[in-house]
Amino acid sequence: MVGALRGQVFSMDALVSMVIVVMIIGTVSATSESIKNEIVSLIDWYERANVAENMLDVLLKSPGEPEDWHLDISKLEVVGLRSSNRSYALDYLKVMKLSSPEVIGKAIDISNGKDFMLEVFLSRYNVSINGTFPRVYLANVTFGLDNPSGGANFRVESPDGRDFTVSYILLRRSDGTEYENEEVCKLVKGNVLKLGNKNNKKEDESYINYMKIITTESTSIDDKKDDRPPIIVPPGTVIEIFILNKTSDLQINFNPCWQTLKITGQGNVVVTVSAYDSTVPNILGNYTFAQVVELQDIPTLSFSVINGTVINDKIIIEASMERSPWVEVEKRTVSIETFLYDLSANPSSEVPMIYGVLRSQLPAGSYLKITVPDLPGNMSFVVLSKSDMSGLMIYRMPFENIVRAVVVHGNTSIHYTGNSTSISIPLKDLFGNPQEGDTVAMWLYSLEGWDRGSVKIEIIPDIKWALAPKLDAAIIKLWVWDDS
Repeated sequence: MVGALRGQVFSMDALVSMVIVVMIIGTVSATSESIKNEIVSLIDWYERANVAENMLDVLLKSPGEPEDWHLDISKLEVVGLRSSNRSYALDYLKVMKLSSPEVIGKAIDISNGKDFMLEVFLSRYNVSINGTFPRVYLANVTFGLDNPSGGANFRVESPDGRDFTVSYILLRRSDGTEYENEEVCKLVKGNVLKLGNKNNKKEDESYINYMKIITTESTSIDDKKDDRPPIIVPPGTVIEIFILNKTSDLQINFNPCWQTLKITGQGNVVVTVSAYDSTVPNILGNYTFAQVVELQDIPTLSFSVINGTVINDKIIIEASMERSPWVEVEKRTVSIETFLYDLSANPSSEVPMIYGVLRSQLPAGSYLKITVPDLPGNMSFVVLSKSDMSGLMIYRMPFENIVRAVVVHGNTSIHYTGNSTSISIPLKDLFGNPQEGDTVAMWLYSLEGWDRGSVKIEIIPDIKWALAPKLDAAIIKLWVWDDS
């Protein structure tokens, strides 16, 4: 009986032990499976993270193969954006080649078969010209002097022959006495003021030999005896008229005095006329850092590759990311060196034709030469020197066989005259006196009336050697996912 009881106790102990062992084995197995899953998950994460990191490392830490691949993309073996001159900076020209099909193909090679989107945010200038440059429409042009039929049939009126309005009028007598605005009305008989001294009783009596007005609407200046078409000037134009003969038939018809008028004269009229704009434009240049450009979500360039195909549709890209079980994002803030010197560049408010820092003084006597077609047209430039902005306009009027230019600094302007097809502007008038290390840049801002290929821009002597690349901030962002 006792032996049987002992056998039962032994059997019960063995059973309990076996249960404990089974529980331990089960727990260990479950733990091992959990650890295994964690390890697999960690490896998957590491592989995903490595794709983004490795891609950016290859792009940002290598100049590529060959190093000058951006000069001939057909020779590209491995894409890399690092500058050949500075190991800590990217090359602007290489970065701007990123979105070309050949370069994207090489980027796919380093993506490990994953989908990705690359965005580049560059610090940048944006320039603008608000308002119009002060053009010269007439420069001391004499009407009536060579007319054998007795002077000019001179008219200053609205384009359709009506009276026009002015914001300012000045009359000056030959003895120096001046009359402005309301004071002019003292001289008017009825609504007419006759100029010159044809109607004066004494030949030596002083007479009005000069007038100046500022228009508030489009105005026509014309000699009806001349075959040339009338000259139409815009609102805000200053018109100066010098009366060259005392016995002139020139007169002003007011309606009423003094802001509404018409100037006429037929017969003994010889006048020298100048007409030019009275306002200057506001030249602006805003520099935006890469960090701000990123916050604005306006990438300088961007492209995405999904299953080996370049996709630019944001809706498709976002849907692909949604389908992926994971999305990894990597961002780097880097320096980028920019050196631009392309005098054949097209108009742009963002990309300059010249951009860099001075490594030495601009050569004395250097100048900008512009050659244009034998046609009316105009082109404008924005110039940066250190932090100062200025503007330049080259133009040719329809009624003149001459090229003119005007440089604007703040509220001041300097006018230049060239020949029939070209004009030269001293660089010191454009850039002032920048010192070594100062930023200098020039944008071709606008072009009207001329084809870009018909306009030649030169700097003589070439100043490319006097410039070095400028360092700016840039942000590179890379998204990697798997929508396979």
